[in-house]
Amino acid sequence: MTLQKENKISPIAFSCYVTRSRGGEQFIPDHVFSYQVSGSMVMNDGSEEFVFNEGDFRFAKRNHLVKFLKLPPEGGEFRSLSVHLSQETLRNFSMEFGYRSENHSNGDAVLKLNSNALYKSYMDSLLPYLQLDQPGNESLLSTKLKEAMLLLLKVNPELKDVLFDFSEPGKIDLEAFMN
Repeated sequence: MTLQKENKISPIAFSCYVTRSRGGEQFIPDHVFSYQVSGSMVMNDGSEEFVFNEGDFRFAKRNHLVKFLKLPPEGGEFRSLSVHLSQETLRNFSMEFGYRSENHSNGDAVLKLNSNALYKSYMDSLLPYLQLDQPGNESLLSTKLKEAMLLLLKVNPELKDVLFDFSEPGKIDLEAFMN
């Protein structure tokens, strides 16, 4: 189930699969902050495998290709809640709050985030928003996205260099190169 915004898929998504595993491969165009509500998610970026179980939080970096396997628990459902942070959303946040990347960040395509009460409370607060699929709720959605970014930066300040690195993959940062 996803929230719709002008015929576009919402940045807040709830996934639910019953009784069977679902696998695939996906290019991640935007950063994604996710919570594993139930079941397990196995992700592989070609060099490392990441396993996320019920109660785990993860952060998937944009511009990576990952294989995934969604595993429901015995007799239950696979459920996850995800917040997609587009480059436009991050640029607007950067201008509003003055955040900038100071170092280009490489590393793993997916990060396991330590459990945190702020993250859990935030994810729990999103469930009612999945019902807001009518026009006129854009301000509420924008506020929830800002809240996600502020929480990520408070709990994991090192994500600043990942979130606000707007360079394109494979392209040199000409300004940094010239300095």
